[in-house]
Amino acid sequence: MNSRKFYSTHAVKKSATKSRRAVRKHLNIDTLLELVRKEFQMIPDSRADNAQISLDDALMSALAMFVFKDPSLLALD
Repeated sequence: MNSRKFYSTHAVKKSATKSRRAVRKHLNIDTLLELVRKEFQMIPDSRADNAQISLDDALMSALAMFVFKDPSLLALD
């Protein structure tokens, strides 16, 4: 006698639906980038007074270069 258990497709679909997790609103890319920007804004800016780009914008640009691995920096425009 075969010892394998066979499940109906209805039972499989039902259990798969129950096991799905709810999407958490605070775990998306927009929220995570906001948190990173807030942390970057807390870093003291010791550059020259005539800096035209804020430090948090420069750090966010550097982060984008590492996150979005594109061979061309022009793709970040």
